[in-house]
Parts: sequence; structure tokens; C-alpha cells
Amino acid sequence: MDRIIFCHGMPGSMAEAALLQGANPTADVTALNMLDGNLHRDFDAITAKSTRQQRHVVGFSIGAMSAIQLAAQRPANVSRLTLISPAAPLSLGDFLSDMAGKPVFELAMRSPALLMLLTRCQGLMARIAPNALIKMLFANCGAAERDLLTDPQFRKVLTQGLQESLAHHPQGYVSHITNYVTDWRGLLPQVTCPVTLWHGTEDTWARPEMSRQLQRAFGANAVLNLVEGKEHYSTITKVSL
Repeated sequence: MDRIIFCHGMPGSMAEAALLQGANPTADVTALNMLDGNLHRDFDAITAKSTRQQRHVVGFSIGAMSAIQLAAQRPANVSRLTLISPAAPLSLGDFLSDMAGKPVFELAMRSPALLMLLTRCQGLMARIAPNALIKMLFANCGAAERDLLTDPQFRKVLTQGLQESLAHHPQGYVSHITNYVTDWRGLLPQVTCPVTLWHGTEDTWARPEMSRQLQRAFGANAVLNLVEGKEHYSTITKVSL
């Protein structure tokens, strides 16, 4: 099996790699830190340490943007691309009106300064009342996510992601969100490696139509796996690498 390089979501942290590792216990998963702004440097450093130069890159949620960047801009070093619950470019379709994160993305488009203010408020909440923040963020989730929230290990990963993004690295988080809402669909035709997409049929954070549009954009190289009844986070527990 290829060594797997994992790009986590937002808000999130490298701890999300444990969810992928749990679904694939024999996999060799290394997470990149999406919050430090050194995506290519960190990837190149991992690649340089091994005689085997190609890597299987996996992107989760908004981390799909970073994974696609690596596949497009480091084609000699990416053997495969897997996207889990991917957030596609907003310019690829009429997605925003139906996304759970719509207020955050609209704020990123209008005023990154106000987004930073919101992020710092959420960061304070992530520090002192993480369970209340989780309850607020998952207020409209379905049965699959509610079941997942009963798992202490998942709540630990989720809490760490919220604290890392919103409390400890707000600048990195806001930068990533503001980059996401730009038009980056031009990267898609540059991806030449095989692509596998996984998407829960009940995902409200990134609707399944996002993966359908990505599959069309990638063309014959792409395969889409729809995971019946699963949502955003619960899909990653069903991915087979």
C-alpha cells in the first residue's frame, strides 16, 4: 500500500487522520498541517525522506482543495488522489445556498476581517465550552452523525480540531476559508492521476452534488462511491483505501 498523505478539513486538525486510520488499520497515514500555510514545503519534505517518491494523497472536506493542489502541482509525486466528503469549488455549481456552512463562506467573501472576529469568538467558545460549540455546529445533523457523536474518541478528535483551528491558529483557518471561496476550479483539469471520491448521501455540509460535479470535471480518471445513509464525518469511517 502507498504511504498516505492526509489533508484535514476546516475547522479541523491533524488529529482527523485517526478517523481514516481507524477505518484502514493497516494503512500508513501521515497528516499534513493545513493551518501553518506550508502545504507544499511539508509535502516535499515527506517525499524527500523516501526513495519512493510517489504518494497517495487523501483530502477530507475542505482539505480536498489542498489535496487537489498537490495532485495538480506535484503530478510526479502523487500516484492517487482520494477525496472524502469533498467541498468542491463553489464556482463549479449552485452549491452555497444549500450548505450548512453558508454564513461562514458568505462572510469570507464579504469581509475576512469580520470572519476573523467570528473565528476568535468561536475560538473562545472552543476553549471554555467545546461541548456547547459542538452541539451548536451539529444541531441539524442526522442520525449517522448523532451516533458518531456518542463515540468519545470522535468527540476528542472533533474538540481538538475546533481548538486547533479556531483558538490556536485562527489566522491559518481564516486564510484557508478565504482561499476556498475563490475560484480555484482551474486546478481540476491539471489532475492527471486516478481519483476516487467518497460521499455520504445525507451530507449537509458538502452535498453529494459536489462530488458528482468533481467526477464530471475529472472525467474518465474519477470513480464516485456514494455511501448510503452517511453524512459528512460518518463517511470517513467507511472509506476503504
